[in-house]
Amino acid sequence: MSTFSPTSIALGRTLLPWVLASTASYALATILLALVWRHAGPQNRLSALAHSVGGAAAGWLVWMIWLIGPGYAALLLGLLSPRLMGLSQIDLGTGLGLGALFAALSLGVLLAAGLTYRRTRHTGSPYSSLGQAVGASVRLVLEAGSLQWHWAFYRSAIIAAAAGMGLSSPVYWGAWLAVGWICLEGALSPFLWRDLRTPGLAEIRMLRGVLLFATTVVYLLSRNFWLTWALHALTTVILEPRLSGPGGSLGGNKKGPWQQNRRQQPF
Repeated sequence: MSTFSPTSIALGRTLLPWVLASTASYALATILLALVWRHAGPQNRLSALAHSVGGAAAGWLVWMIWLIGPGYAALLLGLLSPRLMGLSQIDLGTGLGLGALFAALSLGVLLAAGLTYRRTRHTGSPYSSLGQAVGASVRLVLEAGSLQWHWAFYRSAIIAAAAGMGLSSPVYWGAWLAVGWICLEGALSPFLWRDLRTPGLAEIRMLRGVLLFATTVVYLLSRNFWLTWALHALTTVILEPRLSGPGGSLGGNKKGPWQQNRRQQPF
């Protein structure tokens, strides 16, 4: 991981326009959607469609395609390194042990903090049935993997570009530059700023930000995509429904798994 071939460096430079295009499409889509939503008002056909089972599922599917599609296409075209993604040539020795230890400690701290916070709010069970719990958990696991894939795509491209710029420790600096870029990308969405002012949604956004930092450390220690996915999935399955506010509570509702805890869009 300390050396990069000229080919891998060239591919990293090739992928930077992909990263820019992905971020630009995200910013444009979320800004346009927010403008349309604001113009239409809260009580309209668009709102009714977005909160219907079909509309919520379609929005979720579009989000998943945007998260997975560019990185998967780059991987199929041979532009993306599976090693930098953490998909292959995984260290099964010290690196895996250190990564797993940090992941376990992070999971323990996040669960302790999140469940303690929940108890102070005296919220009930987030689910009304076993089927609802299974459906929501499957959705959250898929979202965790898709987000980790998206983050790994950006991280791999920026690490390769950092190596091409001659930076010392390109994996370290590239990984943290990718964190900064992902934070910038999120800041371009009007939905982020709205959610941060909304009890129940602000906690979910903050949890996602903490997981971005924690899984980056796990990657730097282990170079293992699957370990980052496991940490992200376990944390969100246990905490995300329980951190939602009264308006986003899952307890006793009859919504489908794509509507649960999604009062607006998942962007």
